Amino acid sequence: MALINTIKKSTLALGVFLAANLYGQQDPLSTLYYYNTMLVNPAYTGSLDYMQATAGFRSQWLSIPGSPKTATVTMHGPLINEEMGLGLTFSNDQLGVMQSNFIQATYAYRLKFEKSTLAFGLQTGIRNFSAALQDVTLNTGIPYDAAFSNNISVWNLNFGTGAFWYGEKWFAGISLPHLRNHLLVDKDFSELVESRYRTQWHLHGGYVFDVNEQIKLKPVAMVKSVSGAPLQLDLGATAYWKEMLSFGMAYRTSDALSFMADFRLSKNFRFGYAYDQVLSALRGNAGGSHELMLRYDFTVKGGDIVFRPF
Repeated sequence: MALINTIKKSTLALGVFLAANLYGQQDPLSTLYYYNTMLVNPAYTGSLDYMQATAGFRSQWLSIPGSPKTATVTMHGPLINEEMGLGLTFSNDQLGVMQSNFIQATYAYRLKFEKSTLAFGLQTGIRNFSAALQDVTLNTGIPYDAAFSNNISVWNLNFGTGAFWYGEKWFAGISLPHLRNHLLVDKDFSELVESRYRTQWHLHGGYVFDVNEQIKLKPVAMVKSVSGAPLQLDLGATAYWKEMLSFGMAYRTSDALSFMADFRLSKNFRFGYAYDQVLSALRGNAGGSHELMLRYDFTVKGGDIVFRPF
């Protein structure tokens, strides 16, 4: 019975979520974003000397049925002249009966200075948002609700941009991942529900301190803003040992405390894990969140992977 009641509450919450304007954080959340900066800033594309592929999976709020689950795959690398970079991103994001899939291409152009590099990035992609509303079981006493009478499946084209400035031990960036403020429902359905994919921006940066010959400390920060939602700040720090193993902690304002670790499986493979403990009003009911990351660096024969601050 407890599970049934939880599902009913989740369904009701979903109804409220769809029946109102959507102003909350809509892009997939990642605690390990600084292991795959292309997820938040297209200008990062091709910033390494080699091609890199990263796969990630996040399961959020494990104790809530229908909670968010996100899978991402990215690949990027520099072109022959190393002034430009190209990349590709695929993401699947699920929340209850709602699902979002998108694929996008990214491009970056780099201006190299004596001790730093400034990159400008663009991205464009297509996103499908779907909601199986007819699969939702309404509460007793509500035999019909027009908002749940039809399923939703819409396709939209979007664009994004960003800038990324970095040196040997530091980085800073700003990005607008998507510029179009488009509807998430069909035009005919918009009379009942006005749900929009709202523009947001990210400001992020970090620095690497050499504690000694074997240990490095990297503090990072990111500010996220979306129309109608409170400004959100991510603060974190990671300690690296011999560039082979790392442990870190992060705090997301009014949301979660995170613990992260990663280690180098081989010359080319790196694996990362993060656990988020909820600090918001959902604490005690939501459960923790788990995130996994697997990265592969396509280095040339005889080449090595140089430690980067980003």
